[in-house]
Amino acid sequence: MVTTRSVSRRATTSPFPWISEIRARAGQLLLVLVLSLGVAGGLVLQPLHTAIAALCVAATALAADVVGVGVVPHLLVLACFFESVGVGSVTVGRMLAVVGIAAVVVRYRPGSIDRVRLDRRIWIPVAVLVTVQVATGLWAQDTAGWLFALGQTALALAFFATFATLVRTPRQVRGLLRTYVLGASFAVVVGCAQALTGARAAGLQGDANIYAMYQVAAVPAAVTLAATSDGPRGRRAWAATVVALTASVVASESRGGYVALVLTAIVLAVQRTRPELRVRVFLALAAAIAVVGWAGASTSDRFDLSRIENDRASGRFDIWVVAWHTFTQHPWTGVGAGGFKRISVQMLTTDPGVRLVDSHLLLLPDGIEVHSIYLEALAERGLLGGVGLSWLLVATTYVLLRPATWWRDPRLAALPAMLAAFASASFFLSVPNSKLLWMLVGLAAAVGVDRPQSAPAPRRGSSDAPGTSSASTEEPA
Repeated sequence: MVTTRSVSRRATTSPFPWISEIRARAGQLLLVLVLSLGVAGGLVLQPLHTAIAALCVAATALAADVVGVGVVPHLLVLACFFESVGVGSVTVGRMLAVVGIAAVVVRYRPGSIDRVRLDRRIWIPVAVLVTVQVATGLWAQDTAGWLFALGQTALALAFFATFATLVRTPRQVRGLLRTYVLGASFAVVVGCAQALTGARAAGLQGDANIYAMYQVAAVPAAVTLAATSDGPRGRRAWAATVVALTASVVASESRGGYVALVLTAIVLAVQRTRPELRVRVFLALAAAIAVVGWAGASTSDRFDLSRIENDRASGRFDIWVVAWHTFTQHPWTGVGAGGFKRISVQMLTTDPGVRLVDSHLLLLPDGIEVHSIYLEALAERGLLGGVGLSWLLVATTYVLLRPATWWRDPRLAALPAMLAAFASASFFLSVPNSKLLWMLVGLAAAVGVDRPQSAPAPRRGSSDAPGTSSASTEEPA
């Protein structure tokens, strides 16, 4: 039987099918041409970097046909724990940022039926923050620092775009949480091996404080997986992971990491405890915090209050004073993105009340970072930068609180607590382009878009593999 559709298809068939094929693939051919020109130009200017980027793109295109682009977000999650690994100055994170963009292009290539959809409550503050960052170049006192900051922002946006466009369902988020905890578990092994040699646990991040931040952020994910796991074995395994993660934070000897661990534990207790049990839980939590604090103080004098006072918290107190003075001198504009380091040593030696005159920190050739994401935003990008960062964090928190209720999936409740870990740890770190932050912002932009008409029933012990393809989605009932 000949249907109307088949007759119509025959009537519109071109006598030259290759012409129709070229038209259908015109957008892809144009994209290949632009990328080829970019690679050719890059090979002249930066041969090594461009060659590595080209290999990453080619590998992504090949892998997309084999396993799907859904595996790429998992690779970016694992990149959090390999930040210091790379080829020369090309780190794993930079390579995977290129892979992420390539995967987004493959997923939303010309002719694809997929359409990019982001939650405007997230992408608007992101756009504002990036616009302020770019605009500071008009008055930046250090052009090289500004250009470096823009490059870091581009990498952060690559992570944001990857998670925001390639993740769409709670099932994918659950798989990413598993991957994150597994990556942090590997970092526990590396960190403990470092601690056994007498050094601070720093994992493969290259910095003990950043290592501690990522480990603390894994605690809410592991707690959530333990609470929702099927069977006693799974619950015991994830609970043991929580203990190991806590031990790794102590091994890092990071005071900021310990503060973040305490605040994250409080957030988890509020989230997951019924009101009538909160008094008991908080008492148990206080005891656990005291035990962890005692363990840290027993293994390192970095937690000694007299030492903190004498070395000014490794110089942070004086750096923060100088950063605040910088903001008060340039309240509206700041000194420009990436501009504080160049003037930091001069200000530390001239500002009254600063006690770092004889410190080795003043001998650093490139200057000193602010060591606080919030003060850095004010000092370098002015009031607009501080407001933009606060807006982004508040909006992301608000959006991440919703999907767990919409989808009735308690595992999604780990995301706000992970953001709390970052927000508290970054008070002591200059990490505005942290992979953890932009992963969570990207997930907020993704999962906040699609609210189910009728929420599915909660599931326990989902066996989502880390390599779940984005093609296999879990649609709401």
